[in-house]
Amino acid sequence: MSVAPLTLHIRMTKACNADCGYCSSWQESPTTRMSPADFKRSIDFVFDEGFSKLGIAPTHITAQFIGGEILTVPHGELTECVSYLRSKAAAARIALVDGVQSNLIGSPARAKRLYDLFEGRLGTSVDDMSDVRTVNGSAEKYRVIWREADTALRRERSVPGAVYVLDQAGLAGVSRQMMLCARDQRMLTLRPLFQGGTPGQELQGAEATRDAFIAGFRQWFMRLPIIVEPYFYLTQARLRTLRGAQQLAGAGCAFQADCIKRSLSLEPNGELYVCQDMADGGIGRLGNALDGQWDAEMVSMLNERPSRLDDSCRSCPYLAECQGGCMFEAAAQGRGMYGKSQHCSSWKALFALIDSSVADHGLHEVSEWLQRVETRHANSKSAGLDRAKTAAMWEPEF
Repeated sequence: MSVAPLTLHIRMTKACNADCGYCSSWQESPTTRMSPADFKRSIDFVFDEGFSKLGIAPTHITAQFIGGEILTVPHGELTECVSYLRSKAAAARIALVDGVQSNLIGSPARAKRLYDLFEGRLGTSVDDMSDVRTVNGSAEKYRVIWREADTALRRERSVPGAVYVLDQAGLAGVSRQMMLCARDQRMLTLRPLFQGGTPGQELQGAEATRDAFIAGFRQWFMRLPIIVEPYFYLTQARLRTLRGAQQLAGAGCAFQADCIKRSLSLEPNGELYVCQDMADGGIGRLGNALDGQWDAEMVSMLNERPSRLDDSCRSCPYLAECQGGCMFEAAAQGRGMYGKSQHCSSWKALFALIDSSVADHGLHEVSEWLQRVETRHANSKSAGLDRAKTAAMWEPEF
């Protein structure tokens, strides 16, 4: 049977317990969270009708529980929802891996409980370069609360991976942030600033973002002992091409042309989009799971993207790895659903640098280095789960 992966983003709430400058979730009411009853109705619709409407039959689902901030959802409700999704997938004979994203603005006990629920598949965000992340307007308060929870996870579980946003301060601080993550053995994802925050947060130019990506790659490649995305994924993808192997089914976001068949995002009010970024931007609404609505015309339009990519994408030597880049970025930048993102220059420069770097070091040596980095990451997660199992025997209920 062929593999058919799907990423399912589940936004349990739009409310947040922080008030960061690049996000507007903190302005939302706590009542915007999805109740367990609505969650079950929505998941039933997605499984029982949504997959067929999309023309897909997933064999593997990667579910990401997000917010807002997930720690604002009562743990009992979250556990009920997670358990329901796991049971639903098992009944449908679909392999499921679920995870969660949290700002860790909560007690160490709550952070550890979240880690345990998702068996270590917990991600957070880092920013040691600016004062944009705040609690009640205080960047220092945010740092203190976050550091306490993160330290507890590092000592008693494992180091959570993190996203680092390339805003104006982020572009200048990539090098230092990467070194801090290497010191902490933390997986890091570098993410261009998204247009979904509060007014006054400016998108960075393509050239500045490209230069930061290139400098970061040179610092990471064959040197740092951690996974840094998108470098790790793009290097693996390029190595497959250089070896004459096929790319894996279901490319990683944001490097896939057939997003409509690979990704689905559920909002607290039941609305469905391709991904959380499309939902943030209100672009390409597919329907509403709670109302039982489906926009067949929108699905049809998005299904055409692989065959209607920009002409320069079709002739690009890196099409197999990039697949036209991020649909949301292109649409948000006014280039349309089938256009290409301004970050095309970053990806082309990175692929060219990967090729020259592999030529310098040798394909076998680079492959072995990537494997060592990946193994080290997996071993760290495994050790964290062992600590969690031990702690379960003596840690009190929270």
